[in-house]
Amino acid sequence: MKCAGQYDMIKNNAFKPIGKGQIMETQKREAGKERQANLELLRIFSMLMIVMMHLLNHGKILETTARGSISYYLVWILFGISFVSISTYILISGYFLCETSFSFRRILKLEGQVWFYSVALYLASLLLLRQPFDMSSLIAAVFPVLSCEYWFVTMYVGMIVLSPFLNKLLTGLTQRQFRLLLVILFVLFSLWPNVFFFSPALNFGGGSGVVWFTTVYLSGAYLKRFYRPDGQFGRHLLHFFGAALLIPVSRFLIELLLSTPLGKIGFLQDLMWGYSIFYEYNSVLVFAAAILLFIAFLNLQIKPGRLQRMILAAAPLSFGVYLLHDNPNVRGFVWETLNPSRLAGAWYLVPGVLLLAAAVFAVCALTEWLRKMIASLPARLRKKNTVSRPGFSERACAALDEKLFRQNEM
Repeated sequence: MKCAGQYDMIKNNAFKPIGKGQIMETQKREAGKERQANLELLRIFSMLMIVMMHLLNHGKILETTARGSISYYLVWILFGISFVSISTYILISGYFLCETSFSFRRILKLEGQVWFYSVALYLASLLLLRQPFDMSSLIAAVFPVLSCEYWFVTMYVGMIVLSPFLNKLLTGLTQRQFRLLLVILFVLFSLWPNVFFFSPALNFGGGSGVVWFTTVYLSGAYLKRFYRPDGQFGRHLLHFFGAALLIPVSRFLIELLLSTPLGKIGFLQDLMWGYSIFYEYNSVLVFAAAILLFIAFLNLQIKPGRLQRMILAAAPLSFGVYLLHDNPNVRGFVWETLNPSRLAGAWYLVPGVLLLAAAVFAVCALTEWLRKMIASLPARLRKKNTVSRPGFSERACAALDEKLFRQNEM
């Protein structure tokens, strides 16, 4: 029977005993090269910008400030600068994963982290926040990646699954061919929807789909293979701010255009779709600014020492910050409690937003650190008392890696 044959294959091949040495080798391939403090610092800043973006949006500061006021222009400038954060996060992944072997263990670890926060915060919303029970919310909490509870996580996992095939394809490309591929992707998925803004173009969610994630991933891979830093961090950072400021300026100009008689032309109204056509993750301006920010940090030199150790210790907590503060079951409660909209119109608006975003980041990072310490406690106790042996999940992941990818030279 077919089922019996499948069972025999799994029994005899997919989950045959895997030695500790083989698992350690898999973990080395997964880890790739040594972490770079400059890009880990960018990872931290990117998550800070994501928190600030959510603070301005979900915290209702954007909708509270009066149009035309100084506060209005300030919050949209902050929002525009922080809008590059998603793309920079993906660029970091592309930069490192393009030379790293695929590992199911990486996905399992990510899934476990996402599942913990999803279920824990759902239970907290029922027991502490007294939210009514809803079957669809329960299913989403139990299957957060498949249900797209965190849209970024779902697209990110899809990108990781595709990464070994992308990496294999890229090895056969010359620099010229690689550059041509990126130009074509840029024209199809960034330039086209911006120029023909009234057209659905190759519609894929305004940069929040796996197609754009893959495009940004390939851009990070290109920089890894061909870009050589020149050490001029300050100059590249100025280039980033110049490009990033064009994002809010574009919105202000669109508003000005729509206030004229030309604004009565129907299709021009589509310029203000959402926050505006340039406040999209795949917009020309956002993508350009993200690339320039990434290049700036590639040119940042951080010497070994206390600062470097602090950065390397804090960066792995960043993803937990996102999972904790932007969970759909508690997000409303978080921003209603903090009430950032009270900052709108205040003279301390900008420092208040920055400090509040930093405080949210710090509290969530501390929570993630505690989670990791508690989760690692059984393993640390086993290492003290007995010889460490790989668990079933590690053996299964290593076996799947070997069966599906290593044997296929990926």
